[in-house]
Amino acid sequence: MPRTHRRLGALLAVFVASCPLLAGAAEVALLKSSEQTGWRPTIEALRRTASGHNVTEWDIKGDRAEGERVLAALAGKIALIVAMGPMAAQLAREKAPELPLVFCMVQDPAKAGLLGIPNVAGVAFGIPVKNQLAAFRMVNPRAARIGVVYNVDNVGRLVQEAQKAASVVRLVVVERPVGSDKDVPQALRSLLKGDDEVHAVWIPPDPILLGEEARRFILAETLKAGKPVYTFSSQLVAEGALVSDGPDYASIGEQAGDLVNRLSGPEKGAKIEMLVPKAELMINGKMAQRLRIEIPDDARRLASKVF
Repeated sequence: MPRTHRRLGALLAVFVASCPLLAGAAEVALLKSSEQTGWRPTIEALRRTASGHNVTEWDIKGDRAEGERVLAALAGKIALIVAMGPMAAQLAREKAPELPLVFCMVQDPAKAGLLGIPNVAGVAFGIPVKNQLAAFRMVNPRAARIGVVYNVDNVGRLVQEAQKAASVVRLVVVERPVGSDKDVPQALRSLLKGDDEVHAVWIPPDPILLGEEARRFILAETLKAGKPVYTFSSQLVAEGALVSDGPDYASIGEQAGDLVNRLSGPEKGAKIEMLVPKAELMINGKMAQRLRIEIPDDARRLASKVF
């Protein structure tokens, strides 16, 4: 074979090996616990990063039976599952344990039994709570006491971590555990005035607090009391919270896509530590003015967006 042909052949072999689509695209099922508009940036980033694979979306609509039906129909047809949300992730582990699994949008992966398993990897749905508290402190330095209403089963572990980290950033976290959304009004009011009065209220990613009625109540009552709200969600900042420090959803998608590439290739069967996405600091400047809170210049510079 002429030398030129040999060189061309070698270059083609390198190109094929470096291109997942040519080397053999994997059939990937993107299993969503439910349809969430806010997840689209994550999905789009995942598709871009894992563009060498065929990704098909499936919405199980919050219905376990529907999830089981979808997974049964996909048996033998897919090489990897990306699960968004705890229900999808748990069903994938139970019904298709032989397949590599990439999970995201799961608040407590340890509780869901998703950590430390070969062929299972994921992206954290949150920023380390110590970092969140430091961001809140930077945005509103005068607020030293933060109140939190929460359900122990939902985010008890997160609140415990916050208690441990609070002293490092010179904060005090005042807790009010509740059993259901019906307990939220009384618990919140006990934080807004009285002996345990706080300077700000923190809304963690607790489903009890995120329902429309509970969410609006917390934002309305804290505003009446002249207290800012801290949270993890940019949506809540748009609705009236002062600041959020949460995961960048596009970053979650990019990292999930990277895990798809890794688990469908040379690292199939490996144990991979959970990845942590980039943080996104959002500040509601209008609410700061309304509450007469002066946002430091450093915080404004570091913010991804100031409303």
